[in-house]
Amino acid sequence: MKSLVCTLVFIILCGTLVRGQMRQKGQIKGHLTDKSSEQPLADASVALLYAKDSTMAASAFTDKKGAFTLDDLPEGTYKLYITFLGYQPLLQTVSITPEQPIAALGAIPLQKTGVTLDAVEITEIKPPIRVKKDTLEFNAGSFKTRQNAVVEELLKKLPGVEVDKDGNIKAQGETVKKILVDGKPFFGNDPKLATKNLPAEIVDKIQLIDKKSDQAQFSGINDGQTEKAINITIKKDRKKGMFGQVSAGAGTSERFAASTSLNRFREDQQLSFIGSGNNVNNQGYTDISGLSMGGGRGMRGGMGNNGGNGISRNWTAGLNYSQDLTKRLRISGSYFYNNTTTENERNSARQNLLPDTTYYYNQRSNSISTNANHNFNMRVEYEIDSTQSLIVSPNLNYTTSSNFQDNLYESLGGSHQLVNNGTTRNAGNNTTPTFAADVLYRKKFHKTGRTFSANLNMGTNNGDMENYNHSNNLFIQPNGAIQTDSIDQRNDITNKGLNTNVRLIYTEPLAKDHFLEFTYAWSRNYSSSDKLTYDFNAVKGIYDRPNDSLSNSFENTFSTQQAGVSLRTQKKTYDYSLGLNVQYSDLDNNNISLQNRLQQHTFNFFPSASFSYAFNNNKRLRFFYRGGTQQPSVNQLQPVPDNSNPLYIQLGNPDLKPSFNNNFSIGYNTFNPSSMQGLFANISMALTSNKIINANYFDSLGRQVSQPVNVNGAYNINGNLVNTIPLKREHTSLNATTNFSLNRDVSYINNIKGITRNFMVNQGLSFNYAYRELFDFSTNGGINYNGARYSVQKDNNRDYFNYFFSFDFNVNLPLGFNIGFDLDYTLNTGLAAGYNQDVTMLNAYISKSLFRNKQALIKLQGFDLLNQNVSISRNVGENYIEDVQARVLQRFCLLSFSYFLNRFGGGEKGGNKNMRMRNVMPMQMMPGGARMIRTRG
Repeated sequence: MKSLVCTLVFIILCGTLVRGQMRQKGQIKGHLTDKSSEQPLADASVALLYAKDSTMAASAFTDKKGAFTLDDLPEGTYKLYITFLGYQPLLQTVSITPEQPIAALGAIPLQKTGVTLDAVEITEIKPPIRVKKDTLEFNAGSFKTRQNAVVEELLKKLPGVEVDKDGNIKAQGETVKKILVDGKPFFGNDPKLATKNLPAEIVDKIQLIDKKSDQAQFSGINDGQTEKAINITIKKDRKKGMFGQVSAGAGTSERFAASTSLNRFREDQQLSFIGSGNNVNNQGYTDISGLSMGGGRGMRGGMGNNGGNGISRNWTAGLNYSQDLTKRLRISGSYFYNNTTTENERNSARQNLLPDTTYYYNQRSNSISTNANHNFNMRVEYEIDSTQSLIVSPNLNYTTSSNFQDNLYESLGGSHQLVNNGTTRNAGNNTTPTFAADVLYRKKFHKTGRTFSANLNMGTNNGDMENYNHSNNLFIQPNGAIQTDSIDQRNDITNKGLNTNVRLIYTEPLAKDHFLEFTYAWSRNYSSSDKLTYDFNAVKGIYDRPNDSLSNSFENTFSTQQAGVSLRTQKKTYDYSLGLNVQYSDLDNNNISLQNRLQQHTFNFFPSASFSYAFNNNKRLRFFYRGGTQQPSVNQLQPVPDNSNPLYIQLGNPDLKPSFNNNFSIGYNTFNPSSMQGLFANISMALTSNKIINANYFDSLGRQVSQPVNVNGAYNINGNLVNTIPLKREHTSLNATTNFSLNRDVSYINNIKGITRNFMVNQGLSFNYAYRELFDFSTNGGINYNGARYSVQKDNNRDYFNYFFSFDFNVNLPLGFNIGFDLDYTLNTGLAAGYNQDVTMLNAYISKSLFRNKQALIKLQGFDLLNQNVSISRNVGENYIEDVQARVLQRFCLLSFSYFLNRFGGGEKGGNKNMRMRNVMPMQMMPGGARMIRTRG
């Protein structure tokens, strides 16, 4: 009997699996032709809708033969909707059954415009996602957000996109460095100023772009240099009008926050103003009504392993302007001011790993710093004629800062015996104006593929610093004797820099899809530094005693000339380039104080290569290699000690050579817009010769002297994998993200060479869900692993883990009420004693919309309701392990009022005349953005 039951169960399970497989293997295929000429129609849009509710099931585009295939369809009845510019849309019913899992429709003729559907006409269909070569386009209407939400909340709902607690964006595993609005810059190159200020309601599409270089966009020849960018396209009926918000709030513990964001958009003009002031660690990027949700808005930047920045008071103001003055002249610019004062308390426990022992260094510090920054940038694009263009991009930045820090420290030997202790006090002021300008001229010749471009980049930077250094130190010698010393000095430092770079590029076509590219680049980087140190004169009470051993003046000039040639081939499905470059470098270091001059001349030969292959519209493989030099900094070359920390004396090294980097990367992307399933994988590797590292020497009193030197044998490997797993029934997806890195560093401790390997892995899983307009939630969890291996002190090899979980929930209630909360949990293991803490962070809110159109909002927010917020981080270096705990903002409540401005004028003009209809019934919105109009017969 048992055997019979098992057999029946096995048969039932097999039947279920077979039926499931049959359902998954449903397919619809066909090919489109012109009804009159019978020619194939390529790039037509094919959408498959569920017959029962007209929601989107799948979508595709026809290939060059007019063919299309829709795979992985469960059995059921569908409506096939086909559109092509200049042709009448086609709507027909198709069924998938167990008996006929493949619906082969054969040739489908399309009639040119003039015929109207009898019962139903779909005037527009927008699939949730489209793939356009190097662009992944999301229809914003397919990803619902709460009323008055900003763009950042919309981005969090997109498959393959991650937004961390600080608002930093990763798309397909790569960091997004630039955000454009209708193709135009928005407040320069800071993505947060767009994502945290623009309302999601005005967005039509979000485009993830592998943005090519200006040269590649101009010549049409791919040079392999891309960066991840996002372009936000605005709805046509939102391009004219004013929108924004004004918010103000006050809370417990004397907390306050106020912000405003005002925008006026026209067809050819964008004008925006933002401003804010607060003492709740908000960096002025967003309205205060969104402080707690979607990342804490700076509230939790110090939680878990994210480090901490203390408690800040911040004032900001910014203006952005962009306009097409004529068809050939476009201008954009922005000004941004930021003033931040930060108070911090920091405790750290460091293990300095010596070849034969371990030193323990514990420090407690209090600090206060103020930074004020003015930044102005501009971009002018002028099309001289159809073959020539000019782009000018100036940037001006002016920064002033002041800081004060008090430290209490102690050093312990290998047996935890006291080696030294003391106090240090540092204070200083700094003024740094910088200016840079980039000019790009481009010319196309009559012969296709023949181009010339010239790029000039110039920049100046100057710095004036006044620093005060005071310390009292006690040292215990090996024989037990006690030694004390003190320092009381002032440093006057003046730095100057002038950088000039010229790059010329000429391309010549060899055949239809083969090109030669010739490049020449020249650069000259000049820097000078004057450091004057004065000891305190106790008799006069002033700093007037010159300290020649800590004073120095020098000049450094680093110039390069680089020439290269590359062959570029560009086919329909792939492109590649192979090149060879030679670079001559000249280093001239003039030590004025010591009357010593050093000159170095180096040659470098390095190839360059890139390859890109498109398997189809949805799959792409990329490879890239490039080499380059990096010169030493002014501080690394300055041949005088920096004794601002008496236990860590930093020396310069005027004999440093430039380092040379070999950079490799390979990436594979695939995304199915109909199933919303995607895989994005990237691996990069950097091999560095003559890498500049700090060689360290520890004496018997626990003092450390550090000097930069050149070494070989260092490399790092980084990889990430983003897997988007669709959940069709819930109309959402899971994002599984894997990141790893392997770093190999070379160190010198007391003249003994050591190798440090650090391996890190992060595995995360995120998911969000929205149920109509009632509620939505998102969850994110993962684990971080870090393993450190030391070739000299193997007893200090460490493995440690960090676990994290977050859950955000929001629900809409009657009468305009909303409630929500976000919960974060972090567990640290493997850290120093006292730093292994598990933290539960809870924020919550209740809000009430006011007025008929919900134009105002009153909101009560509670932050860190469990009063557990902490900042714990671990830093791993080539010869040390350090655990740090910093001050963070803890429990408080905030009551705020916000008013939202939305005044738009002029909807879409005209429209497709072939889609206009009379006697229409109310329009029904279909998920995915399809608009269906029901007509009377």
